[in-house]
Amino acid sequence: MAQETTKKARATTLWGTWVLLASWPVLAAQDPVWQNLSSKHGDLPAPPGGSTQQTGAVVADFDGDGLNDFILSFRQKPPALVWYRRTATGWNPQVIEKDYLTIEAGGAVHDIDGDGDLDVVFGGDWQSSDLWWWENPSPAFDPNASWNRRLIKTGGKNQHHDQVFGDFLGEGKPQLVFWNQQAATLFLAEIPDNPRAAGSWPMTPILTGAKPAGVPYIEGASAFDVDADGKLDILACDSWFKHTGGKSFKQIQFAVGGGLIFAGYFKPSKYPQIVISPGDAGGRVRWYECAGNPENPADWKPRDLLENEVVHGHSLQLGDVNRDGHLDIFVAEMAKWREKEPGRDHPEAAAWVCYGDGQGNFIRKQVVVGHGWHEARLCDLDGDGDLDLLNKPYTWDTPRVDVWLNNGLRAAQQGTGTSKSFRGPVGMQLYSLRDLFAKNVPAGLQMTRGFGFRQVELAGTYDRSPARFRQELLRAGLQPVASLVDYNLLDTAIDQAIAEAKVLGVRYLGTAGIPHSGPFTEAAARKAAADFDRFGAALRPQGIQFFYHNHGFEFVPHGDGTLFDLLVQETQPENVAFEMDVFWTVHPGQNPVKLLRKYPNRWALMHVKDMKKGTVTGKLTGSEDVRNDVALGSGQIDLVAALKTAQEIGVKHFFIEDESPTVIEQIPQSLRYLESLAW
Repeated sequence: MAQETTKKARATTLWGTWVLLASWPVLAAQDPVWQNLSSKHGDLPAPPGGSTQQTGAVVADFDGDGLNDFILSFRQKPPALVWYRRTATGWNPQVIEKDYLTIEAGGAVHDIDGDGDLDVVFGGDWQSSDLWWWENPSPAFDPNASWNRRLIKTGGKNQHHDQVFGDFLGEGKPQLVFWNQQAATLFLAEIPDNPRAAGSWPMTPILTGAKPAGVPYIEGASAFDVDADGKLDILACDSWFKHTGGKSFKQIQFAVGGGLIFAGYFKPSKYPQIVISPGDAGGRVRWYECAGNPENPADWKPRDLLENEVVHGHSLQLGDVNRDGHLDIFVAEMAKWREKEPGRDHPEAAAWVCYGDGQGNFIRKQVVVGHGWHEARLCDLDGDGDLDLLNKPYTWDTPRVDVWLNNGLRAAQQGTGTSKSFRGPVGMQLYSLRDLFAKNVPAGLQMTRGFGFRQVELAGTYDRSPARFRQELLRAGLQPVASLVDYNLLDTAIDQAIAEAKVLGVRYLGTAGIPHSGPFTEAAARKAAADFDRFGAALRPQGIQFFYHNHGFEFVPHGDGTLFDLLVQETQPENVAFEMDVFWTVHPGQNPVKLLRKYPNRWALMHVKDMKKGTVTGKLTGSEDVRNDVALGSGQIDLVAALKTAQEIGVKHFFIEDESPTVIEQIPQSLRYLESLAW
């Protein structure tokens, strides 16, 4: 993995490259071509029941098939909840709460009962004092039966707007935070040990007598590490809340106007920036940057994102829409909010994407005018790795549901970096962003997910405990599949390596080097082979596959082949798998296709990389100038042949690893190349 770096290249760290982004030939933000699918046109089934008031929306993979579904909530008429289950050809609506309930906007998703599937939370509106969760019956889905509805709260004041899960108490398990609007209170609810049997959840008021700044309604809830201390904080309306011990929180009311609220990194900085849209009101969409101490409200400096005020800006989402590695902002207005009045309250309701450039600047693009948005969600709805839009207006032109696909439906793809021919799956080795991770783990995770990756391979946890790092990965929407660790850890502390791998949840654990001094020898290869078998035999009963990642030096000639052949032939297939790094296969003068076909049952993983044209090969050093690591498809490696062969022999996971100093620029180019492949 670690390549030799010249002094000049070494001085250009990833973080420094991001700071000096203006000096690059930056890729222009490409505004997606949005394909609108609407139930009004028969593109999606219309919501059943005929309710003209559509309140909440949540998105998640509820059936565990790897594709996102969504659930919509309704009031006025039953059914209260409808699950739009993703299928190969579209979406199939299923009623999961047949009764009439007066559900408010918001909603949250979490595996509440710990059975491995995702459950859902919604709360009652101004007519109800209840907050509920629905137990996901996966895999026993019955289209004729409602999901089991259970209470979180009953009694007290009515109206519950916005919910979010997170480990806000630092206990290693999440809690639920929600607004009880009529009580003017922000509550924290702890999941009981047996939530299926609990009548209600233990609750603690975090803030009482809330009086939001600049807006008439208390709303907005999300989670982020605002002060960069490694602990998750609460964002709500116009404030952020820092845990101060026990069940106490400190409110930092920093905003001049409250509403929907989210945080993220739009530029290199120690602290994230915060975006607020006025939600159930008119006003400015503002971007807040901390210029000093995040606990000092005066140090949060606001900036308007749009030239005009938004009218009921009840849709706000953050994500990398054009997959350039930089966070973008989606904001949209409602067309109608008065239930009993005919016609639209705001016929010119608009939606925008503000494309970030990674330096805190934005290019504003209008998506549509006159559509009307409420509780829109920015998420991957068709499984192609980019972010689409889900919308269901509140009470105009309803019942209605709309999906806006980013660059259209690419049903043949299985995710980012894949195509009709190359099926992947494609993940990223986090070592690619090592300098960014060393300085700012949340920013590194945000950028990784923003590129469109869902799966990752690890190379350390950046001073986090394995449990905490896994929690941050999952919160960012990233699945840890494999991990590379130091050979000596496996050799001297295999029990520790196993324990950490199990906490991280990886299915593959490997190493990318073999300790040796001078040229690699037969004795070193034989010792390594024996060690590999020992590592694999210890890992296998734990459901973890050991693997070795080649690094070039192993291809010393030996007999009719090389010492790499010896490593393969002297290890047991059930104990030892291999990860081909195509760069470190070509660099020592080997042919990836021939090597893949020579051992078709041993290759489980692949590092996909390319080598600058003209780079000298045939070297056994296992080191190279990182500037010779170039965007996929622009170098001298025959990637089409390597990927086609790898797919044919059954390689299970592909990871992009880019060690260049211009990695942020190159990864989008590499993904577009992979998505263009056809054979």
